[in-house]
Amino acid sequence: MESNTGMRAYVQMEYTADGLSPAEVERFVTRAGFRREGIYYVVEGDMVERLSELHDALRGTGVSYILVPSPSPTERWSGTIRDVAQHWREDGLIDDEALDLLERDPQAFREAAYRTAGAAIERLAAMRERELAERRETIARNGKRDDVIVMLRSTGGMTADQVGEALDAPEQEVFDVLASMVQDGSVLAEQVGHTIVYRLAEKVIRRR
Repeated sequence: MESNTGMRAYVQMEYTADGLSPAEVERFVTRAGFRREGIYYVVEGDMVERLSELHDALRGTGVSYILVPSPSPTERWSGTIRDVAQHWREDGLIDDEALDLLERDPQAFREAAYRTAGAAIERLAAMRERELAERRETIARNGKRDDVIVMLRSTGGMTADQVGEALDAPEQEVFDVLASMVQDGSVLAEQVGHTIVYRLAEKVIRRR
């Protein structure tokens, strides 16, 4: 509640099975000058007078009420709006600033929501682009692995420079492919004089 003696008060009803039905309570509360906002009832004006009227209206009905500190905007909205807004907030499509704007200025909310939703879309698209790029790199790397196996089988062994020339690939890319093949045991790196020669591992030769 903003202030019990201020301009606005929120109350929440507590029902019992032996008391009035929610529809009957709605009529009593409305006659006392309150209106519904989501799951709460709100009244503006003279708080003491309005709350006294509500107290008198509910006396003997089996229904009690409690004053609620000013609830968040989402709790004051209708169920559909509240559910959608909370879902979007959890998914990162809108932020707290946008929720505040939705409470008081739907047009400003539109502009803020387009910005935050656009940022979320960009993040998702960027994630997918990275995923596709990694997949393409994996496919290309696997293709080069197959080429290296064919070349090493036919030559019996090659240096990294020779492999790079044959593949027409950047030096770092060649070293990365050869390093991964050495690591998984499909290629052996042997020191021959001052040069490293790469040869197929015996298990690969037998497999093919």
